[in-house]
Amino acid sequence: MGFAFSPVVAQKNLPVVTWEEASLQAARDNKLVFVAVDIVPDKRIFSNETVKLFFERNLVPIYMDMQTEEGKTFEPKLLLTPYPVYAFFMPFGDLLLTVEPTKIVKDPLVLLDAAREAQRLAEVKKNNSRSVNFMTSGWQEVLVKAKEEKKPAFIYFREKSCRKCLFVENNVFNLDRMADFYNRHFIPYQVDISAEQPLLKTYGIEKLPAYLFVNGEGKVIYLTSGQTQTEEILQMGEEALRKAEGVKFSDNSWEQILALAQQEKKGIYVDCYTLVGGERRPLTEIVYRDPEIAALMNDHFINYTVDQKSEEGKRWAENYGLTSPFCQVFLDSTGKLVHLSAGIPDLSEFKEIVVSALEGRGLQFLSEKYKRGDREPVFVEEYIRILGRAGLKDKAGEVVESYLGELGTERLKNKKYWELFREYVIDIDSELFKYVSQYRTDFFSLFGREEVLKKIQQVWTVGAEGFVTKKEGKYVFDEAGFKNYVKRLKAEKIENWRSIVRKARMNAAEKTGNWKVYAELAEERWNEEQIPEAELYSWGVVIKENCRDKSIRYKAARWYALTVAEIEKKERLEGKVRVSSYKGFFEKLVNDLIEE
Repeated sequence: MGFAFSPVVAQKNLPVVTWEEASLQAARDNKLVFVAVDIVPDKRIFSNETVKLFFERNLVPIYMDMQTEEGKTFEPKLLLTPYPVYAFFMPFGDLLLTVEPTKIVKDPLVLLDAAREAQRLAEVKKNNSRSVNFMTSGWQEVLVKAKEEKKPAFIYFREKSCRKCLFVENNVFNLDRMADFYNRHFIPYQVDISAEQPLLKTYGIEKLPAYLFVNGEGKVIYLTSGQTQTEEILQMGEEALRKAEGVKFSDNSWEQILALAQQEKKGIYVDCYTLVGGERRPLTEIVYRDPEIAALMNDHFINYTVDQKSEEGKRWAENYGLTSPFCQVFLDSTGKLVHLSAGIPDLSEFKEIVVSALEGRGLQFLSEKYKRGDREPVFVEEYIRILGRAGLKDKAGEVVESYLGELGTERLKNKKYWELFREYVIDIDSELFKYVSQYRTDFFSLFGREEVLKKIQQVWTVGAEGFVTKKEGKYVFDEAGFKNYVKRLKAEKIENWRSIVRKARMNAAEKTGNWKVYAELAEERWNEEQIPEAELYSWGVVIKENCRDKSIRYKAARWYALTVAEIEKKERLEGKVRVSSYKGFFEKLVNDLIEE
């Protein structure tokens, strides 16, 4: 077969002159279709024997006049590719690639390279049968599914007049590798920009095709555009997955962390945690995975984690005065404290904490400013709030007492100052507390009986736990002092005084290692009080990790076995499973307590 491509010569000498005939012959002979679109190839192109031989063996060539009716019917197969152009097709019409004529004139072998690449792409397509499964439901449904499956959503922005979009849809999204990767790791969603303008504006989409990756809240993880090649699109998905992992925590040693921080001129963030139930999940699964938070933390800090129950964690707790099982510690590159926060902050709270650390408004800065004598009210109230957030309630209470003491106890009847007292003062012997206790009925009318009595009971509860001190590395319980305190509790007719006493004695028994007393008091409370599941779980963790006495461990296991039975009974009666219950944790505790 010759390679004369003019319409006249083609009709006279070539057995294939129409797309349909070329397509059928290519399918029958296992070849590709080569189309010279609106261009008659220079004969010199095929004077190269290598090019000529390859085309004769592997391609069915035709010329396509785009001014004819056949040309107009054929045009959609070009996927908006401008012509004149050389195009390679699968037998039944899938465009594989195109080559501009100007490139061929300079070097005919470019056409040979393109033909070989088209052949390779065709083999790939023949061996693929799966496609990326784009959701067809609405945007909100996509976000809901992303949350439920804990996957990022992948949004592909396209329009029917976008040539690159059509190419990607016909040659990339229908590859097995692509389908398996995107269907496994993402919730794919396709957006035609003519139908969903709001999303276009929300995410600032300007160039097509655009590829957007968001979390279940709709927050941007990664945004890019223009890619059409398989490897490029796979790589952008991998990059999105890396970013979706959130805050990157280093597993290097502390010495290496310090060296890295100084080398990269970054601060150090340390998540000092204690594994207790699922309380930490909002931090690890929501806050740390938020794209904005992740960018802040990864750009400005070397991130590190410390289990407070480990030997390293115990040193951290002592060195930095950590008072909560969950603390966020911010240090400069030398390891000097910059900021400290305690508890499980939500997204907005954590961002505020991070920004304070970055802007030099952390706990250490405020403490030094207070020591220098700054007593401006706005500053003092901010300092109190930061101390409280750091879990340093004693220090916060001292500052409140000093601040309100200068203003006068009568100021406590103002809601703003009452809130400071209610939130931070925990010293039973402070003048502020004595004043509130003495004139409690006045405060009942201002802030409600329940709130005032709850505060009074809280202070007495904290005071009851102050009779355990550490001497020469060991905890000692002041039994005589505690008994006198109990007498004061009774004399003041504090509600639930028995519960306060039991809690305090349990705390003392835990610290002094008196596990028999600890278990007896725990069982009394379990039988007689309404104990929150989180607190009940913490008792078992304490016994599991510290007590080797099998009789006590079996006793504790019984609490959790019976509690699980009660939860299951309640679920059967209500006809629904309590997703937020500690049932699974309790079941594991039973096994752990018995087996060890």
